[in-house]
Amino acid sequence: MKLFIAKKRGFTLIEMAVVMGVFLFIIGAAISIFISVVQNQKKVLAEQQLINQVSYVEEYMSKALRMAAADTAGNCIPLGTGGVKYIYSLTRYDSEVNLFRGIVFYNQSSGDCQEFFLDPTNSAYPVLKELKGALGTRNNDIETATAITSTNLQITDLKFAINGSNGSVGSTYCPNSSLCAISSADPVQPKVTMLFKIKVAGDPQDPIRTIQTTVSQRNLNVK
Repeated sequence: MKLFIAKKRGFTLIEMAVVMGVFLFIIGAAISIFISVVQNQKKVLAEQQLINQVSYVEEYMSKALRMAAADTAGNCIPLGTGGVKYIYSLTRYDSEVNLFRGIVFYNQSSGDCQEFFLDPTNSAYPVLKELKGALGTRNNDIETATAITSTNLQITDLKFAINGSNGSVGSTYCPNSSLCAISSADPVQPKVTMLFKIKVAGDPQDPIRTIQTTVSQRNLNVK
């Protein structure tokens, strides 16, 4: 009587190579999907942060600009020839582009002199800042100004316009680089237009967005 003993057969090198290849392919695909999900989530969060910051800045600046009133004492904006009183005045003249990068006014609600301007100290990621205080104490001190945007929001351009004037020297309200203001005697309703060009900082593929807002003065003293 013959006994048949079954021999155990292992995997060949070719089979092992195929299995390992399939395994590595699956792992690679899973890692790629995970990285893509993380990158997309990071982009979504950055976009949300950008939207939140822009919404806050627009609301905050618009609310303050609406409360502007003629600076009768000249504490915020120097009085003009013959005692002319100004409501808004553009500041921070940028000679490279022939435009002003800031705006100052007297806030009749809070009683403060307020100035909003683009701080060019960090040329790669300039931020929007705010200064409060009378003309003699403000001193154009960028270091003491409060940042109202972070470096996560890259402002590629910022322009202010008064009553449709584009804020460039030689226009109706900007006869020279030291005067770009609208007086309380002007018959036209004072309006300020803010134009931002912004993008997510550090992302070269993120598109630049243009946001424009126009604000009218709200005179609380009108009877």
